[in-house]
Amino acid sequence: MSVPIDDLYGLPLDEFTRARDELARQARQEGDAARAAEIKQLRKPSVPAWVVNQLARQRELDMQRLLRAGEQLAGAQVGAMRGESGDAFGQARRDEQHALEGLAEGAREILAEAGRGAAALDRVLATLRAGSLTEDGRALLKSGRLTEELEPPGFEALAGLDLPSPPPRPASKPAEVRRRVRDLQRELQKLVTKTDAAERRAAELRKELEAAEAEVSRLGEERQRLEEELERLSEED
Repeated sequence: MSVPIDDLYGLPLDEFTRARDELARQARQEGDAARAAEIKQLRKPSVPAWVVNQLARQRELDMQRLLRAGEQLAGAQVGAMRGESGDAFGQARRDEQHALEGLAEGAREILAEAGRGAAALDRVLATLRAGSLTEDGRALLKSGRLTEELEPPGFEALAGLDLPSPPPRPASKPAEVRRRVRDLQRELQKLVTKTDAAERRAAELRKELEAAEAEVSRLGEERQRLEEELERLSEED
């Protein structure tokens, strides 16, 4: 076959359906009806999923950094639930943000080259962040064969992790403990959301500062040029 299945997800989005159908037709001609039917059922990716697939191919280093950061962040979340220091959590968040900044730049380029606006960028980043937090999600991101956006895993994704049982407290009331755990989980999730927003705003402010500094430099050069011209004209008088 001229185009392997994996390569379908690296094609321009508008070419996916035609190339998929051609693969299915070739499989039927080769007498493999089951494979033809399997290929025919492959879904065309959504725009955000397609962009993530391209990032897995074009920004492999940034994607690897995100996957490592996501794994560390998931571990740090568990540590926070155990009552451990928040230093690891903060470092994992910073590593995640740096990886996402590189991937965001790549996503903008991919969307621009495809003639699409940046409206899908937030959903691309949300899918990257959500996928990086679970083992299954990281495998999907790495495969480069997403067909739809990924949702944040939430705290239920941590249920299968090997968390040590706390020492028994004779005076504790089970219902009260469960309520306290739910309250702490909600509070931690709110902090994660606020941290995301603050880090995005910080990145925006850094870009604004860089633009302002460039403008100050430009205006300074223009001022110097005008002062030199004024001085020259004054000497001629």
